[in-house]
Amino acid sequence: MGFGNVMSTSKTIKTIDTEKKISVPIVEDDLLIQKIHKVIMTKFGTEVQLAANGKEAVDLFLSGASFDLILTDLEMPIMDGIEATKQLHSIGVTSMIVGVTSRNKDSEIQAFMKSGLNACYVKPLNAVKVTAVLNELKNN
Repeated sequence: MGFGNVMSTSKTIKTIDTEKKISVPIVEDDLLIQKIHKVIMTKFGTEVQLAANGKEAVDLFLSGASFDLILTDLEMPIMDGIEATKQLHSIGVTSMIVGVTSRNKDSEIQAFMKSGLNACYVKPLNAVKVTAVLNELKNN
């Protein structure tokens, strides 16, 4: 198992503390990827909520919801991951935001990162990638 193309603001990886249940919206328009990511995140003990596009994610926060971690796709209808990430930051969201994309060109990943992501991974998520994300969340 490898990370594929990975961009992250932190290089430290330690053990995962599963005492606190982590809440995470999976912001993804592809139903199969939603299901894969929901299964793997649930196996890691997180509470998952699904959003089909960036606008739904922003609306969740505007309605008063809060999450520890946000997993967002890059390309989605209505509002893409770049715009959603910018809007989430503009409304004061401080949750860790991780991009998950099928794009693997460095220039596309860099553009996604510049929107304010904490990290970015190539789809699909797997145990190694989720462990890295949860460890980074724990250490920040």
